[in-house]
Amino acid sequence: MPLVSIVTCTYNRAHLIGETIQSVIAQTFQDFEYIIVDDGSDDNTEEIIQSFNEPRINYFKHERTGGHLSRLRNYAHQQCSGKFIAYIDSDDLWDKDKLELQIRELEKDKAVGFSFTDIIIFNQEGVIRTSIYGKSGLFTGSVFPSMLRNELIICHTTLVVKASSLEKIGPMDELMHSGDHDLVFRLSCHFDACVIYIPLVQVRKHSQNSTSSHLLSLRLLKEHHQTIHKLFTDKLISKSEYRQAMAASSYSFGVQVMTAKDYSSAVSYFIKCISITPWKGKAWIRLMMALIQNMH
Repeated sequence: MPLVSIVTCTYNRAHLIGETIQSVIAQTFQDFEYIIVDDGSDDNTEEIIQSFNEPRINYFKHERTGGHLSRLRNYAHQQCSGKFIAYIDSDDLWDKDKLELQIRELEKDKAVGFSFTDIIIFNQEGVIRTSIYGKSGLFTGSVFPSMLRNELIICHTTLVVKASSLEKIGPMDELMHSGDHDLVFRLSCHFDACVIYIPLVQVRKHSQNSTSSHLLSLRLLKEHHQTIHKLFTDKLISKSEYRQAMAASSYSFGVQVMTAKDYSSAVSYFIKCISITPWKGKAWIRLMMALIQNMH
């Protein structure tokens, strides 16, 4: 039985997935199986995967879900047999020692339920960002408070999770299209994390990125609020924590959608923030700016 199960969900990435697979096969840590779930691709994705002739790759052609990641990942989890589960998107790349470093840290501490790392963001022209955290070294402990304050982004393609942690929190919520953020929120609520502040994953930006769609981004923002509401309903956070989390995220989302020139959505988010924290001057200023832009 392999120690690690690596999961990739893909759709029509024949032109990119070969590089992703190569970065997995090149890992210094080799005790793994590789589960690839194909969301009904109609290009030659399967042909590219099979060309590697790699016995550790288990390829599954799933019926088309329209990119319903929570369903695809739950299906992938059912195929996994490893003690640890790692994720890589089919357009991203791992540094060769990524798995080795994370598994080493995860095996040190029983209280740690998952690990994630920093990333490099790149496109066809080169590197866009060399880090999203701007820190160095390791951190072990709870990241839940930072997540509640909307101060932390965890890139799913950097995650390595103990299978026992996933068993405790249960399957991904298939009412959510993605569910990635909901998953890491629930993990961080129940388990400490080991954060490796080294960019061990290269995240590719291109025209087919799911996050490049503004409509999908809005859906993901709504899922964030759904998660906070679930945490409150399940009595995992207090009413005060719930209100502060909703206010902080609403302000952040308002700023985000203003950048995309979606002033109508920005107005809604800033009003939500102000309804909870009416003394927040920055939110009032942003609201006025969004209202003016929305009238043009």
